[in-house]
Amino acid sequence: MKQIKIANAYRQLETFADIQDLSQQEQWSIYQLRKTLRPHFEFQTEREEVIRSKYRKFADEEGVIRDNKADEFVNEMNELNNMEIELEEFTRPQIRMVKGISFLMAEELEDFIEFIPG
Repeated sequence: MKQIKIANAYRQLETFADIQDLSQQEQWSIYQLRKTLRPHFEFQTEREEVIRSKYRKFADEEGVIRDNKADEFVNEMNELNNMEIELEEFTRPQIRMVKGISFLMAEELEDFIEFIPG
Protein backbone atom coordinates (compact mmCIF):
# COMPACT_ATOMS: atom_id res chain seq x y z
CA MET A 1 0.00 0.00 0.00
CA LYS A 2 1.26 3.50 -0.77
CA GLN A 3 2.55 5.61 2.12
CA ILE A 4 0.36 8.56 1.13
CA LYS A 5 -2.79 6.41 1.23
CA ILE A 6 -2.04 5.47 4.83
CA ALA A 7 -1.29 9.08 5.83
CA ASN A 8 -4.47 10.34 4.15
CA ALA A 9 -6.54 7.65 5.86
CA TYR A 10 -5.12 8.64 9.23
CA ARG A 11 -6.04 12.29 8.59
CA GLN A 12 -9.51 11.33 7.36
CA LEU A 13 -10.16 9.28 10.48
CA GLU A 14 -9.75 12.45 12.58
CA THR A 15 -13.00 13.74 11.15
CA PHE A 16 -14.83 10.73 12.58
CA ALA A 17 -14.32 12.08 16.11
CA ASP A 18 -17.11 14.61 15.51
CA ILE A 19 -19.68 12.11 14.22
CA GLN A 20 -22.19 11.77 17.03
CA ASP A 21 -24.14 8.88 15.50
CA LEU A 22 -21.27 6.40 15.82
CA SER A 23 -21.54 4.00 18.72
CA GLN A 24 -18.89 3.75 21.41
CA GLN A 25 -17.77 0.45 19.88
CA GLU A 26 -17.40 2.06 16.47
CA GLN A 27 -15.43 4.96 17.98
CA TRP A 28 -13.22 2.44 19.78
CA SER A 29 -12.60 0.57 16.51
CA ILE A 30 -11.62 3.82 14.80
CA TYR A 31 -9.29 4.64 17.68
CA GLN A 32 -7.63 1.23 17.37
CA LEU A 33 -7.23 1.67 13.62
CA ARG A 34 -5.64 5.09 14.11
CA LYS A 35 -3.19 3.54 16.56
CA THR A 36 -2.20 1.04 13.87
CA LEU A 37 -1.71 3.80 11.28
CA ARG A 38 -0.07 6.38 13.58
CA PRO A 39 3.59 5.30 13.15
CA HIS A 40 3.24 5.54 9.37
CA PHE A 41 1.58 8.96 9.62
CA GLU A 42 4.32 10.21 11.96
CA PHE A 43 6.96 8.89 9.55
CA GLN A 44 5.24 10.77 6.71
CA THR A 45 5.11 14.08 8.57
CA GLU A 46 8.71 13.79 9.80
CA ARG A 47 10.05 12.99 6.31
CA GLU A 48 7.98 15.79 4.75
CA GLU A 49 9.53 18.25 7.19
CA VAL A 50 13.05 17.00 6.42
CA ILE A 51 12.42 17.46 2.69
CA ARG A 52 10.89 20.92 3.19
CA SER A 53 13.83 21.97 5.38
CA LYS A 54 16.28 20.78 2.74
CA TYR A 55 14.67 22.96 0.06
CA ARG A 56 13.64 25.96 2.18
CA LYS A 57 16.88 27.78 1.32
CA PHE A 58 15.95 27.61 -2.40
CA ALA A 59 12.56 29.27 -1.92
CA ASP A 60 11.92 32.90 -2.76
CA GLU A 61 10.24 35.42 -0.44
CA GLU A 62 6.85 33.90 -1.21
CA GLY A 63 8.02 30.36 -0.46
CA VAL A 64 8.12 29.25 -4.10
CA ILE A 65 10.90 26.96 -5.29
CA ARG A 66 11.77 27.30 -8.96
CA ASP A 67 13.60 25.51 -11.76
CA ASN A 68 15.42 22.23 -11.21
CA LYS A 69 15.26 22.56 -7.41
CA ALA A 70 11.47 22.57 -7.68
CA ASP A 71 11.65 19.39 -9.74
CA GLU A 72 13.96 17.79 -7.18
CA PHE A 73 11.60 18.78 -4.35
CA VAL A 74 8.58 17.31 -6.14
CA ASN A 75 10.49 14.13 -6.97
CA GLU A 76 11.52 13.62 -3.33
CA MET A 77 7.97 14.20 -2.11
CA ASN A 78 6.64 11.79 -4.74
CA GLU A 79 9.18 9.15 -3.72
CA LEU A 80 8.02 9.47 -0.12
CA ASN A 81 4.33 9.38 -1.05
CA ASN A 82 4.72 6.38 -3.34
CA MET A 83 6.73 4.21 -0.96
CA GLU A 84 5.22 0.75 -0.72
CA ILE A 85 4.36 -0.02 2.90
CA GLU A 86 3.41 -3.36 4.31
CA LEU A 87 0.98 -2.71 7.14
CA GLU A 88 0.87 -5.02 10.10
CA GLU A 89 -2.13 -7.29 9.92
CA PHE A 90 -5.34 -5.73 11.21
CA THR A 91 -9.03 -6.45 11.04
CA ARG A 92 -11.01 -3.86 9.13
CA PRO A 93 -13.62 -2.55 11.56
CA GLN A 94 -17.25 -2.49 10.51
CA ILE A 95 -18.62 1.03 10.68
CA ARG A 96 -22.20 1.98 9.89
CA MET A 97 -22.83 4.61 7.23
CA VAL A 98 -24.34 7.35 9.38
CA LYS A 99 -24.90 11.08 8.98
CA GLY A 100 -21.49 12.71 8.65
CA ILE A 101 -19.88 9.93 6.60
CA SER A 102 -19.97 10.69 2.89
CA PHE A 103 -19.45 8.22 0.10
CA LEU A 104 -16.21 10.08 -0.69
CA MET A 105 -14.95 9.39 2.82
CA ALA A 106 -16.00 5.76 2.50
CA GLU A 107 -14.18 5.41 -0.83
CA GLU A 108 -10.97 6.83 0.60
CA LEU A 109 -11.14 4.50 3.60
CA GLU A 110 -12.43 1.30 1.99
CA ASP A 111 -9.04 -0.42 2.38
CA PHE A 112 -9.18 0.27 6.13
CA ILE A 113 -12.86 0.09 7.10
CA GLU A 114 -15.76 -2.08 6.04
CA PHE A 115 -18.71 0.27 5.74
CA ILE A 116 -22.13 -1.25 6.32
CA PRO A 117 -25.63 0.21 5.90
CA GLY A 118 -26.72 2.47 8.76
